Amino acid sequence: MPKAKNYKELHQRVVEREGALKRLDALREETLVEIGLFELRRVLDVSQEDLAAKLDISQSAISQLERAGDLKLSTLRKYLEKLGARLELTAVFGADEERAVPIHIGEAAS
Repeated sequence: MPKAKNYKELHQRVVEREGALKRLDALREETLVEIGLFELRRVLDVSQEDLAAKLDISQSAISQLERAGDLKLSTLRKYLEKLGARLELTAVFGADEERAVPIHIGEAAS
């Protein structure tokens, strides 16, 4: 039976490989692009209960919000603000993403 290795040893062996850090950074970036609200909250180590208290809503409302397929921008903005982030919207034109235009709506426009 093979001996179990600890994480630090494995991690060190991986990052020592040529180009590993660049590949890991690209994967991290790709993962962040695809992260959902639930995963974002969990990565930040914030419970639904704690976030609900900050937003003055119920824990079940947080659960529903995280599963929703369509959110109001104002709701999303408040959710992210309580996690310490700000919402930015960008309209991207063309497949090459050369033309990206920031969009300001409501409170963000003022």
